[in-house]
Amino acid sequence: MSFEYQGKNIATDNEGYLSNFEDWSEDLMYFMAKNDGLELNDSHVVIIKLVQDYYKEFATTPAIRNLIKFLKTKGFENLASSITLAKLFPDGAAKSASKYAGLPKPI
Repeated sequence: MSFEYQGKNIATDNEGYLSNFEDWSEDLMYFMAKNDGLELNDSHVVIIKLVQDYYKEFATTPAIRNLIKFLKTKGFENLASSITLAKLFPDGAAKSASKYAGLPKPI
């Protein structure tokens, strides 16, 4: 699958996860979220960027428990609860944040 963005064809899997991380940009992140009906705010962006950091450190996308733990270790206790994450990402925090971060779908 794919979609058109700024004159470029962006390849994705059948769930909308980018096939190529090099296609990712902050503008594309906002575009993808908006197409899914989600308006990103600063808290969303913090989580998405921390998911990218997690991926760089551990070579995998975080499951929800690991995401909560990682948020706490990075000083974002205010965001590190399943309730807060569910409110921010109604379709699933770990999956949605990974998608908008340009990373593979968490297992």
